Amino acid sequence: MIEKILLTRPAGFNDEIAAALQARKVQVVQAPLIQVQGLNLKAAQSPLDPSGDAEQHIIFTSQNAINYAGDLIPQLARMKKAKVFAVGPATKMRLKTLGISAIAPDQPGSEPLLSLPMFAAPFAKRVLIVTGRLGRDYLETTLKDRGATVARFECYQRIPQRIENLEALIAEGYNAILVTSTDILQALSSHLPKASRRRVVLCVTASRIADDARRLGYTQLIQAPDASVSGILEGLTHGSSHQGAEFS
Repeated sequence: MIEKILLTRPAGFNDEIAAALQARKVQVVQAPLIQVQGLNLKAAQSPLDPSGDAEQHIIFTSQNAINYAGDLIPQLARMKKAKVFAVGPATKMRLKTLGISAIAPDQPGSEPLLSLPMFAAPFAKRVLIVTGRLGRDYLETTLKDRGATVARFECYQRIPQRIENLEALIAEGYNAILVTSTDILQALSSHLPKASRRRVVLCVTASRIADDARRLGYTQLIQAPDASVSGILEGLTHGSSHQGAEFS
């Protein structure tokens, strides 16, 4: 296991993995590289069928999508024919606390979600994706290709954050950095010149993030199976770096 790591998720989303790492004697610094901010939804028309008569599939892409969905949540809790899906187990559990039953894949991610049998092509259904502004469009494009009518309900945005002492932290040995989204990767890259990118070890949680990281000049990559705590721990424990960094 590595000795020091920077956790870069938004504030409030690093605590569980931080505790797990600290229990393994890993030194942790929380350095959120993006801030999540809700959008003004007061003037937005509800994207749900108010009668509840038409079958509709609702997909929540994150816990943030639940937290900032506003009146959509109580409306959804009253609908009988809506079929609710979550992108992963944590999002499913968050919906459950609000009285909404959802279906989710065992592993978090858009690809595992769309591999569920109920989304097999042809899929001529109405789908609402509850997500963030400028979020990944993989769900939308794939479902449309399978025959679905898809709408997006964007309820939050991600704002990059500056960390003035980031280079100093890296110099102190915090050269392992957890990156769980392309937004975080872009924010990190705005801090680091290309020469510095070759010195850090990124633990990424999806192959698409790894591909983007390589294009941006990062050479030391560990790919965790997914963004869950267990997946990240597995990656950090058993992963290998392209530059031969040592892990125990």
